Amino acid sequence: MDTSDEKVIVIARYSNSRALLLKSRLEAEGIDCFLAHQNILQAAVSGGVEIKVRRSDVEKALRVIESSKEEHGKQKEDSVKSLRSVRKILVPVDFSDASFRACSFALGLAGKLKAEIKLLHVYYNPVLDIAPFDTSHAYQINLVNYLHESEQNARHQLVKLAKDLKQQVKGSNPDLKISTSLSNGLAAEEIALAANRFRPGLIILGTRGIGNQTGGFLGSVTAKVIEKTKTPVLAIPENSRFTSLEKIKHVMYATDFDQSDHLAISRLIGLLHPFNVSLHCVHISVGVKKSWDKVKMEGLSAFLTKEYKKYPVKCEIIVSNDVINGMETYIRDNGIDVIALTNHNRSLLSSFFTPSITKKVLNRISKPLFIFKAIE
Repeated sequence: MDTSDEKVIVIARYSNSRALLLKSRLEAEGIDCFLAHQNILQAAVSGGVEIKVRRSDVEKALRVIESSKEEHGKQKEDSVKSLRSVRKILVPVDFSDASFRACSFALGLAGKLKAEIKLLHVYYNPVLDIAPFDTSHAYQINLVNYLHESEQNARHQLVKLAKDLKQQVKGSNPDLKISTSLSNGLAAEEIALAANRFRPGLIILGTRGIGNQTGGFLGSVTAKVIEKTKTPVLAIPENSRFTSLEKIKHVMYATDFDQSDHLAISRLIGLLHPFNVSLHCVHISVGVKKSWDKVKMEGLSAFLTKEYKKYPVKCEIIVSNDVINGMETYIRDNGIDVIALTNHNRSLLSSFFTPSITKKVLNRISKPLFIFKAIE
């Protein structure tokens, strides 16, 4: 392809196999196209292949790509339908106010979705360098007694919490199933293991709980759970003014036109559809509104209109000097109560170059947050 007479624009980045399919589709439409990794370092960061076209072909090419997403999405239809249905909710608790708020959210969702709840408490069992038996016998005996007492106290609190929650919904949802699980170890690892066994459709976590020594909004345990599991997470801040989704009116899904958007929004609507909630799909364009952003938003809007005619979604592009500033402005101006976004697991190398938008949102915006995992 001769690119000497006109500037070439990167319009997308996909896996190698997906990029090859799109290249074939574009060329069939008469659009010159080629694929390229940026360079060895950037390829390691992005993990994908760039799709490039002439500047004059950008809008036409993006429309072709958007139309192909619908066909690509149909191949995952069965998967999407199963993911929309949340029948199990995992709620890790540490008996803090934050985790009690998480339980309140879980009760409201479980009642609407006819789901069961599993409460999980992880108590810490320290890993010790044990001294020789003859010099540490008394210490070991004390440690064993302490751990046994910790386990019994935790079990008692967990059973009491389950009983209290059942009592709260005795009149409105007497058949709600609430089970409990007690584990010892490192919290994030045990929560991830429990998610693999229980296979919930959603994990609801309270943030900044007892024992959280981090200064940021998102506790270290919550951050690690998001990293270690593919299950959607709903993070509830300790200072949230809401105790249930029933009181929430406006939810914002922040999109960067990721290939996972269709699946994430489908899951989000699956969770929200029993509630009287307005959904806003918003893209923050840094600096200026770009023509290809308009095309991508039109494609996403067309998908939502077709799939969810009875669930209208407001789609908007906002121009701002900074992504987080733009989000904060939109949240303030539109009374947004809850945020949702897609999170990518990034390599250690990439984290040095592209700080996580998810972490920035969590650190600066104190709102309940749905986090969906991207399709890698």
